[in-house]
Amino acid sequence: MNGEVKFYDEPSAWGIIVGDDGALYVLRGAQWSGPPPRVGEPVVFEPQPAPGGLRASGVRRLAGGA
Repeated sequence: MNGEVKFYDEPSAWGIIVGDDGALYVLRGAQWSGPPPRVGEPVVFEPQPAPGGLRASGVRRLAGGA
């Protein structure tokens, strides 16, 4: 699924992605490789159900993103 980073807190290594479906997905630092994501950055991820809400796994930057 495609989405956009809406929030990311580098010290705690977690954030929020809004998916193309309009749902919010939790992003954990352990799911991210490379430099930390930036707010507004387009990403692609696998949506996963989890206790307490939805999670984004396998998060990757979209080629040509901001």
